[in-house]
Order: sequence, then C-alpha cells, then structure tokens
Amino acid sequence: MSPAAKSPALKIHGKVRPAGGDWLTLRTDGVAILDVRATIETHDGALILTTYPGIVDLGEDGYDNFLRGELPLNPQIRTSPRFFTSHPDYLWLNRLHCLGVGELDVAGNRVAYDVYAVR
Repeated sequence: MSPAAKSPALKIHGKVRPAGGDWLTLRTDGVAILDVRATIETHDGALILTTYPGIVDLGEDGYDNFLRGELPLNPQIRTSPRFFTSHPDYLWLNRLHCLGVGELDVAGNRVAYDVYAVR
C-alpha cells in the first residue's frame, strides 16, 4: 500500500528552492491567471517539482484597482498543483491530482495554501 493510501493527511516537510518562477497575467475582468513552477527540497533531501495553474479573483474592478496600486487585502487563490519526482519515497506524489485553496496576505507579503488530493 502506498503512503498516500495509508494516511488521509500526509504532509511534505521541506523548503522551496531558489529556482523557478511564478507569473501572473491580469485580465481586464479582474481575474488573475497564475502559472507557478517551483522545486521543493524535502527535509530528507528529495527534490519535487511542483507546477500549478490557478486564479485569483480581484473583483470586477480588479484590473483598474491594480493599475492604481490598490489590491484587496486578502484575495482568495485557487490552484491545481501537480507534483513530479523520481525519489523512491515520494513516487506516490506523481499519481495525485490536487486542488489548492489559498489566500494572499498583501500587507504581510505572504501566500498560504492548503492542498488537497482528489481521489
């Protein structure tokens, strides 16, 4: 049985490596389209590539507000992360399709996500 089948609340402990990127395309309807690529290095040395598209809804006036430098304090973020690795302890990640639910803290310059595997 894979680790994913054993536990409903698996966590990956690690840090995001300083390589990768994230891009944001803001549409005139106030919806921002995300394109993120990052590498996670786990506490035990595994490397995991994560890629995800997503959206941030800044509201109907989001485009004009953004141009004026006015952002909502805590816009909601929705993503679809995928994980890729060849590390034998984390191969189960390659089989997942996930949904990410997060929030941007504009004042704190911080993003936080909860990621859920869809079965």
